[in-house]
Amino acid sequence: MKPLNSPYIPDTKVTAMFVSHNMPEEMMSLLEGLIPVLIRTMDLEGLPDPVKSHPDMQLVIPAEGVIVHAPNLHPKVAERLKDLGYILVSGEKTPAGSYPLDIPYNVAVVGDHAFLNTRYSDEVVLQWLKKTGKTISHVNQGYAKCSVCILNKEAVITSDLGIYRAALGKNIDVLLIPPQRSISIPGYDYGFIGGSTGLVSSKKIAFTGDLKTLDSWESILLFLQKYGITPVTLGASAVLDLGSLIPLCTV
Repeated sequence: MKPLNSPYIPDTKVTAMFVSHNMPEEMMSLLEGLIPVLIRTMDLEGLPDPVKSHPDMQLVIPAEGVIVHAPNLHPKVAERLKDLGYILVSGEKTPAGSYPLDIPYNVAVVGDHAFLNTRYSDEVVLQWLKKTGKTISHVNQGYAKCSVCILNKEAVITSDLGIYRAALGKNIDVLLIPPQRSISIPGYDYGFIGGSTGLVSSKKIAFTGDLKTLDSWESILLFLQKYGITPVTLGASAVLDLGSLIPLCTV
């Protein structure tokens, strides 16, 4: 088992994944049937209740084998991540309170590119992105990772117009969808497509609920088929925004 060569984008079957501890047990059981090792988050104190368990609010993977995380990441979670072979680097900013103070680690890393709101991102994150040669694109959407469903280095799905335009400018193929108001997240009107998905292999992507409950499910399915990617439905319920399913390791 080893960290992914390209963050968030496995080149084979995923063997370890970082997920919210608030994932419903039925969904967790289905995911356990696919992924041998699931590391569950612990709440990040200071964040609003609906997102304090979300993986994409707690850390970012800027490069192979490196995690930059909130200073108050729970020590037990940090140890489990280290056991997988990751180097852990503490950021400077502690996510706290409401937007935009909660987003310093919410970054969409897509191959050699990174999309983030640079005004509020953590400085250590920016340093690691630059050090590892990522092209940094500023976007106004602070919940960048939440807003981006990553399929591979050349293709993503988003409902954010700013991210759509920035990604197109980097020659990334983008499916722009309307906000999916059927994506559930307690305390908010609706959730994001990126926060509801994660690759479980190079050719399979998991949805935290039934894909067909999404308003744009047909166009999403066609876009997945364009890249030979099969959707995996984790249950028959409405799709939940759980802060991304973050693939960590492959065989």
